[in-house]
Amino acid sequence: MRLQSDIDALAAIEEDAWAMLKRIGIPDDKQKLEVVICLRQIIELATYRQAIDLFTDHSG
Repeated sequence: MRLQSDIDALAAIEEDAWAMLKRIGIPDDKQKLEVVICLRQIIELATYRQAIDLFTDHSG
């Protein structure tokens, strides 16, 4: 099921990127869309990494 949750997450990221484009008024330009999607993915990965760190024991 991991693959399906990854696919769902990517679809949600793309949907969020489209919503941001409309909210901030950037034209539906393919290159600008890719930049927004990339930024959103970076945010999602950082958030995911922070969540992992919260639940990982670093005391070794």
